[in-house]
Amino acid sequence: MGQLFSLESPISHVLARIVDIFILNLVFIISCLPIITIGASTTALYSVLMKMIKNEEKSIVKSFFISFKANFFKSTIIWMITVLIGAIILLDFLFLGHLSGLIRFLFTGMAIIFGFVFLCVTAFIFPYTARYEDTIKKSILNSLLIGTSNVPSLLAILLMNSIFVFIILSSNLGFLSGLYFVTFGGFALLAYLNALIISKVFSKYEVFNR
Repeated sequence: MGQLFSLESPISHVLARIVDIFILNLVFIISCLPIITIGASTTALYSVLMKMIKNEEKSIVKSFFISFKANFFKSTIIWMITVLIGAIILLDFLFLGHLSGLIRFLFTGMAIIFGFVFLCVTAFIFPYTARYEDTIKKSILNSLLIGTSNVPSLLAILLMNSIFVFIILSSNLGFLSGLYFVTFGGFALLAYLNALIISKVFSKYEVFNR
């Protein structure tokens, strides 16, 4: 029994990880409250999680704010670009309802292509910014290339996040359940699952570049 609950036991590691996820989620939510800081907060979240996956994290809160400060300017610009382009693509899809015939077919195809490009970038851009030092232009381009070159991983990330969004929007109970979930670790847990996939994708390029 003593060995079961020792600091080195598997159960202790799992419990410690749960506590880490809860603390990280709380710090992330607080850091996102100004809204404009969501980009920097997301980058910092992934920075800590990818270190956590490699067992390289030392102090979760300290590591979070170091990354938050270091990537604030770049992540904020990326966040604003993401919101702007996302809004434009959403308006494009809404506008399709007013078209018909060949014009609607052509614009639907364009909207789907741009939507796919947008999803490729948004799935990887903040983890990429957390992991690598690069210009905004190169970060966006490389995130796009990574997304289009790793479609199965991209689809796994999109499916996982889409299920969560669907549950929240499905009903009042789903919304309340989702609100409870994200409040008590959901954001960090979902990002952790994303980071597990993304870290494997990144590792392929890191091995290639060695």
